[in-house]
Amino acid sequence: MTKSPAAALPTIDPRAFRDVMGHYPTGVVMVAAMIDDQPVGMVVGTFSSVSLEPPLVSFMPMTSSATYAKLRNSDAICISVFAHDQIQACRTLASKDPEKFNKVAWTLSPYGVPQIDGAVAHIHGRITQEVEAGDHFITLVAVDELAVARPITPLLYFQGGYGGFSTTGMSAHVDESLISAVRIAEAARPQLDKLATRFGGSAAALVQVSGIDQTIGATSYGRNTEVDERIGVRIPLIPPLGEAAVAWSADQIEQWVARVLPRNDEEAIAGYRDGAARVREQGYAISRLDTDPSAYAALSEALAEYAFGELTPARDRAVRETIAASRACFGGSIGVDERSIDLASVVVPVFDPNAPEQANSGLVLRLGNIPGAVDATTVHEWISALQAAAEEVTETLRTTARRDFARYTSADLRNA
Repeated sequence: MTKSPAAALPTIDPRAFRDVMGHYPTGVVMVAAMIDDQPVGMVVGTFSSVSLEPPLVSFMPMTSSATYAKLRNSDAICISVFAHDQIQACRTLASKDPEKFNKVAWTLSPYGVPQIDGAVAHIHGRITQEVEAGDHFITLVAVDELAVARPITPLLYFQGGYGGFSTTGMSAHVDESLISAVRIAEAARPQLDKLATRFGGSAAALVQVSGIDQTIGATSYGRNTEVDERIGVRIPLIPPLGEAAVAWSADQIEQWVARVLPRNDEEAIAGYRDGAARVREQGYAISRLDTDPSAYAALSEALAEYAFGELTPARDRAVRETIAASRACFGGSIGVDERSIDLASVVVPVFDPNAPEQANSGLVLRLGNIPGAVDATTVHEWISALQAAAEEVTETLRTTARRDFARYTSADLRNA
């Protein structure tokens, strides 16, 4: 085979290169060592298995990395594979904060190197060889010991964002349409982080991906809130779920109430139409824990089964019946004099930038894991903060995320 001279090689646009490579998800790891009795580490998405005999792994740091310049001279390193619920730890350790190791949980391993607590796996080894390849090194690591510490799904990096893996969510529907949907949810990332930090609960952007499903597109968790949802899982648009997603479209409302169980329950259908009108008038939807706690607990289990399981027809009917039985937990408003309110969530729409306050964009913002036994003033503070965040996201969809939003709307996922 005759190689072409270097001068004849095509010029690749760096933006195109990043965009194409961004369509391939990667795992995320922390490579760490102790240097002069201080923890040093870098987050990389280029980790890979190389050889079984001898056991070798690799990662590819940039040649200009100051952190790698320190790591390459260490006698031992530990590679910690992040779990899907370690997004915040990953973001912290990827920052340039000199105090970042004081803000995450880690322990000193028997090899005398930092290993990240809660990681899926820890791989201990030594850097044995590096090959310069363009603007990166290919760094080979001889494995001394490795073990799975926590057998759960890993953290993934995909098109500029972090997320988890769901066998019936993202993996079942990864196409350009769904990628566009999740990317417009990721446009709400700054607002989600602020909401979660301010109120200490969880903030999520849900995006509609079909006529009958939403998906979790982006999440953020405040303080010690437990991560309990994965990016890409399905949430059915079945009454009573999804009022804020459908309330601004007469067609969608009718499609929504057509899924009422039991079917042809005219009283329930009328009630859901009234509920959608109320949400449209007040600008928010709520779900309550203080009306029927047992029904809400059953709903949570049903949603987990819907999201993560390939349901048989019998189980699908059972799940939908459980969802329908939670009707008392949804709808309604918050009166100005209410006390001891226990809410599961507050949801507001993100309006279409092309029709402000007239049409839902397909995206909603949700605040969950919020304190209980609060008064109406506190709830209305949550609502106001969510609505202000939603306005900011609408502006993002109009400006910096306009191309992603155009792809999403052109795919017409809400009627798919």
